[in-house]
Amino acid sequence: MGFEKISANALFSALVASTVFLLGFLLNGVLADFKESEKIPGEFATALESLDLEVRAIPKYHPEAKVDVAVFSIAALAEDLLYWLREGLSTEQLLINYRKAHSDVVGAAVQFKGDASTLRGRLMQDLAVILQKVNRVRTIRDTTFVPLVYWMAEIASTLLFAGLVVTKSENLPESVFFLGVISFLLILLLRLINDIDNPFGQSDINSAEDVSIHLLEDIVVRLKVDLPPASAS
Repeated sequence: MGFEKISANALFSALVASTVFLLGFLLNGVLADFKESEKIPGEFATALESLDLEVRAIPKYHPEAKVDVAVFSIAALAEDLLYWLREGLSTEQLLINYRKAHSDVVGAAVQFKGDASTLRGRLMQDLAVILQKVNRVRTIRDTTFVPLVYWMAEIASTLLFAGLVVTKSENLPESVFFLGVISFLLILLLRLINDIDNPFGQSDINSAEDVSIHLLEDIVVRLKVDLPPASAS
C-alpha cells in the first residue's frame, strides 16, 4: 500500500530495546506489589482465627464470662472482609463493622479476671493487623505504579508498531510476521501489567491475574460452622 517509507537501522533496534526496558521496569515494579499482596489474605485469615480462638478461650478460665457476642462479631467481620475484597462492600461500611467487632472483642476481654494484659495485648494486636492490612489493600487499589512510565511505555509501543508498519522490507511475509509477533507480545505485556497492578480485582470479569483468597474463604466457612447457637447470644 506504499506505507514503507523508512529503512531499518541501528536506531530502530534501539527503539525496540528501550520499549522492552520500559515494559520490564513496569513489570518488575507491579510484580513486587503482587507478591506482597499474595500474603494479605493469609494474614487476614491468621489474625481472624487467632482472634476467635483467644476469645473462645476466655470462658475456659472464667466460666461465667459471656463471649458469644464477640464470637458472632468476629465471624461477621471475616465475612465482611471477604465481601470487601470482592468489592461487594464499601470500605466505609467495612470500617464501621470493624469498629463494632473491636468494641465487642474488648467487651469480652474485660471479663477476663486477674492479669489480663497478655491476653488483651494479643487480641488488640490481631485487630491491629486486620486494620493495617485493610489500609494496605486500599493503598494498593488506589495507587497506580508510576503513571508517567505507563504513558511512556504505551507511547513507545505505539511508535514501535508504527515504525514496524512503515519500515521497508524485501520480504512481505517476514515483515508481517515480525509486526504480528512483536505487537502481540508488547500488547500482551501491557495488558498483563495493567491487570496485576490491582491484585484484588476479583469483581472484574476481565481480570485474569488476582491473588488467591481461598484461605480467607475457608476461615469464613470455619468460623460460621463453629458459631454458638443464636439463642445463646
